[in-house]
Amino acid sequence: MSDRHICQVALCGHNAGRLREWYRVVFGMARGSGRLLTAPPMQTRRIQGIHPNPAATITWLLDQQDYFQLEFFQYHRPRSQLKPADWRPCDIGYNMMGVFVSDFDLTLHRYAAHSDLPAPASLGEAGDRRACVQDPEGNWIEIMERDPLACIAGTDPGIVRPELGAAVRCMRVSVPDLARARECYVDAIGLSEVTDHSLHSPAHEALWGLAGAVTETCLLRGRNFLLELVQYHSHDPQPRPPGYQICDQGFMNIAVGFDTPGQFDPAFERATSHGLTPNGKPVDVGIFRVMYVNSADGFSVEMLCARKPLWFLSGFSSGEPYVENEAVIRASRDAVWDRVTDHAGIGGWTVFKSRVLRPGSNPPNGIGCLRELSAFGLRITEEV
Repeated sequence: MSDRHICQVALCGHNAGRLREWYRVVFGMARGSGRLLTAPPMQTRRIQGIHPNPAATITWLLDQQDYFQLEFFQYHRPRSQLKPADWRPCDIGYNMMGVFVSDFDLTLHRYAAHSDLPAPASLGEAGDRRACVQDPEGNWIEIMERDPLACIAGTDPGIVRPELGAAVRCMRVSVPDLARARECYVDAIGLSEVTDHSLHSPAHEALWGLAGAVTETCLLRGRNFLLELVQYHSHDPQPRPPGYQICDQGFMNIAVGFDTPGQFDPAFERATSHGLTPNGKPVDVGIFRVMYVNSADGFSVEMLCARKPLWFLSGFSSGEPYVENEAVIRASRDAVWDRVTDHAGIGGWTVFKSRVLRPGSNPPNGIGCLRELSAFGLRITEEV
């Protein structure tokens, strides 16, 4: 079973700054720390394989997950070519990102408010609804009310910022040959095939304008992320435009993240020995060790070891005022939960005194319980 961790989805924007802000406000994400300018003498061309020598500004957003970011590229050289006007989600490439949201209705309201469009219709029952939208540059996003990882054994949601509004969970890829794509992402990259669950049914195709599509699919998983490979046998999927490079507008690629070079190096060896072509030898600049690899069908995957002490330079730490606090409690989860939910006894471990104004229902400390907290002349009433 795969323990591969997907640490990044990269987008190239015609106006990447505006695009990043749209994702931030619609999905309730946080800005990643810093900003990176890639230009010579940095080895960007060797890493990404873009010609001529690329120069770009890179910024990031963080979601609920640990060691994950949305990465936004603004290319100054060469300029990102715009998507074809008739581009569709069945056309070859990384073509739709799936985002699990904590508040489905609020997310749709934010989308409508910041897109000057009505909220889209949703599909599914309450608690498992989905809707599809396009961002300001035409990239498709599937908004999911239920975390798709909840249905798949062996995954780890990796939540460290639950107060944020979303977690990026999957990428849909339209491929010209399903068997070749599976070899790329399973045999070479190391993802695992999911055989007991489907991410989409034929009915979902209507959400992105392809009702009645005939497809073959293969669902893959890493530890925290799903990759859905789709081969369309209808709707005449188009290849990438002539002269396409990964710096062109749209989803660029996904990145596989490693904690140490000792994990990176054998994974890189596996990828290249199974037919993926690197743009060069891995580059190590201290902040990270990195290289992009490419399949025979032109799909790019970044392999990245971002060193955690330097995350503030690579955008994996928050760039906004943010507090993270961890405490080790030497007790069982049940014992800790009983103590935390003892509303009348909260004064034994905080500065507040507490009294229960109204018991909850089944159990008394549960839903509906009303308590009053007091300290230093301050009184707060809280309801569970």
